[in-house]
Amino acid sequence: MLVNPKVFSKQNKFLPDMQKIRYILLGCGHVAKRHLDIITESGELIAVCDTDEITAKNTALQYGVPFYTSLDQLIQNTSADVAVVCTPNGLHATHTISLLENGFHVLVEKPMALSVNDARRMMETAQKHQRHLFTVLQNRFNPAVEALYRAIQQNELGKLFSVQVNCFWNRDQNYYVNHAWHGNEKLDGGVLFTQFSHFIDLLHWCFGAVEKVSAITHNANHQYTALQADEGAVLLQFENGMIGTLQFSVNSFRKNMEGSLTLFAEKGTIKIGGTYLDAIVYAETAKPLMIEPDQPGSALQKVYQSMIRTLQSGDQFYTSPEESLESIMLIEHIYASAKPK
Repeated sequence: MLVNPKVFSKQNKFLPDMQKIRYILLGCGHVAKRHLDIITESGELIAVCDTDEITAKNTALQYGVPFYTSLDQLIQNTSADVAVVCTPNGLHATHTISLLENGFHVLVEKPMALSVNDARRMMETAQKHQRHLFTVLQNRFNPAVEALYRAIQQNELGKLFSVQVNCFWNRDQNYYVNHAWHGNEKLDGGVLFTQFSHFIDLLHWCFGAVEKVSAITHNANHQYTALQADEGAVLLQFENGMIGTLQFSVNSFRKNMEGSLTLFAEKGTIKIGGTYLDAIVYAETAKPLMIEPDQPGSALQKVYQSMIRTLQSGDQFYTSPEESLESIMLIEHIYASAKPK
């Protein structure tokens, strides 16, 4: 976290213990509802904002708060502790920087940004204005993922050999046609940002930095969009000597079929699958893989719980902007590798 340790220490925490955190939310689309339900349970919602007046008004009526149709109006007319950014991907950087400059802590949906340069500008702004830049990487809280990460950190699996990640989802024409920013080059960024950035995050979180990338991609079934690729195959070499593969597609017929991570190691072979990497498919290990009982609340609720502890008690947030930057760098490298030379 790019912060001044004196400002963000427990002795200089931002908010009194037990004080309800006040939120504003920018972008009232599909993903916003999950945030709004958590906000209204654990904090105080001050206002919402969306450039679509009908969407903004309906959301405001549902949650009993004022609405605005521009970020400037929202900033000028509200006072809150945290701004939650759920706008299209390509607007995350601009919106986050404006909010940080105006004194808000920011929780930004994934991906944090669509370029390394934008991500760095966001981090620099947070540092300059001594505000927190929180990011959403909730799959880290899945019990199956936590069990794998813990086993790696405790060296229970011995030497790590290779990892295979499969992402086979469905995004049909309705998904793109009915949402103007989906598939838009500047606002969407491509399926690795919009659909599969959580998988990218887990690769470097669990296995460390990637030093070599080779990719083949194509747009097989979505030529009516600006997508560079709707599927691809990626070879990875990690700094620790591991090799890996990532195969991704949004051309799965009718529905999402698979999101999985399989690890081959000296003392175990483990596959995580389920709807969102939330189940152990198999685990053949020298030492039993310990999955701790899941705590109450969704993975996104745990993101908010971590953020609240940071603001009220000075605890370290579960992730940092630097880790999101690593994901953005890897996605940029994959797309660059796949372009014709």
